Amino acid sequence: MTAVDTLSDSSEVVEMEDVPSQFQVQKHSWDGLRDIIHSSRKYSGMIVNKAPHDFQFVRKTEESSPHSHRLYYLGMPYGSRENSLLYSEIPKKVRKEALLLLSWKQMLDHFQATPHHGMYSREEELLRERKRLGVFGITSYDFHSESGLFLFQASNSLFHCRDGGKNGFMVSPMKPLEIKTQCTGPRMDPKICPADPAFFSFINNNDLWVANIETGEEKRMTYCHKGLSNVLDDPKSAGVATFVIQEEFDRFTGYWWCPTASTEGSEDLKTLRILYEEVDESEVEIIHVPSPALEERKTDSYRYPRTGSKNPKITLKLAEFKTDSKGKIVCAQDKELVQPFAALFPTVEYIARAGWTRDGKYAWAMFLDRPQQRLQLILLPPALFIPVPENEEQRAEFAKTVPENVQPFVIYEETTDVWINVHDIFYPFIQPEGEEEELCFIRANECKTGFCHLYRVTAVLKQGSYDWVQPYVHSEGKSET
Repeated sequence: MTAVDTLSDSSEVVEMEDVPSQFQVQKHSWDGLRDIIHSSRKYSGMIVNKAPHDFQFVRKTEESSPHSHRLYYLGMPYGSRENSLLYSEIPKKVRKEALLLLSWKQMLDHFQATPHHGMYSREEELLRERKRLGVFGITSYDFHSESGLFLFQASNSLFHCRDGGKNGFMVSPMKPLEIKTQCTGPRMDPKICPADPAFFSFINNNDLWVANIETGEEKRMTYCHKGLSNVLDDPKSAGVATFVIQEEFDRFTGYWWCPTASTEGSEDLKTLRILYEEVDESEVEIIHVPSPALEERKTDSYRYPRTGSKNPKITLKLAEFKTDSKGKIVCAQDKELVQPFAALFPTVEYIARAGWTRDGKYAWAMFLDRPQQRLQLILLPPALFIPVPENEEQRAEFAKTVPENVQPFVIYEETTDVWINVHDIFYPFIQPEGEEEELCFIRANECKTGFCHLYRVTAVLKQGSYDWVQPYVHSEGKSET
């Protein structure tokens, strides 16, 4: 018998309106109400910053260990003002009636993550503002579970450390290793290659780079940005989310690693791929904002699309590179869609989300029109991308190599007469062998009923036949759901 049942059996049920009560509310002045709101916001901000977040569960396989998992996360240790990497041990046996409290343990030994005097670079300051970060220290990290590799940004540099994987789990705090570089300026948005953790990527001066942690080799993958001080003459970027995308859709990255690698030829070369967004802001208005550093007495220039004005021109590209058995980069290639992005997707204004299916067969993207009333999920096979041509004749030659049955697939669509709330809930399942003509995935939708529900969707990939040498004529309905 529950406590509620016991209470109902031994108590008289009384209607609420039969119980007279006095409800006192203390009156405050406008200044008093403002002080209450300020203090509550300050308190909630402090709680949010100190709460652990970005969890990673790793199973411990040692039979002799009393713990089943190690839990990694970011948090603010007691007595500290900085976020740091922490972990907790989860025991194998837990009493159901007991309240389990996990102790916080430091991963890093006496590590200062905040730059001296709090001097962040311009790119870091802008990102902190758009993410609404009020906390210092390590604010994000990337983790590769199989190798136990951690990669994070701190003190205007990049650092890495390992826990788990082949080397086992640590028992005392460790010192992370700094990753040296020849690049000038900050290395932003670092990510570990999921198919080969020896490689990682980052953004430097609005271009995409890859590097090898073990050998120190660095390779610039894109050449969109010229590195000029004048914003007017340098409108392009690769792998960087624009201001509108960060503010309106909470997307803070512009590139995505393929989770698998392909091996080709007798030389045992491995091909690694990165899908990235290329942005051209040449038609976006430039605004001038006074610098927050008053002693500089200057203004900062930014591209800012005002309401009703033009947004940046966007496209999706592939950065590919091949490595040998020693991990050396043998060659690299920049690829673009076989037809212009605007021809393939004429109504698309925003790339709200993007990524890869888990088996690496398809890249996917979530597209929105300008009113944000129509959302489409698109599958893009890597074979749809060709090397960037030097002229139209070369483009035609490259287009001839794309098979006729290679095409983009529209696997899902939402429409509304209001607007669509963008979220991260999209989980594609791996296609079983022999069922390549279908793709199942889980997706949240609130346009059907007005409430957000999870749906299991099966999309039928209808094969067409296209001559990619000829100009593409857009038509609807490339799949059925």
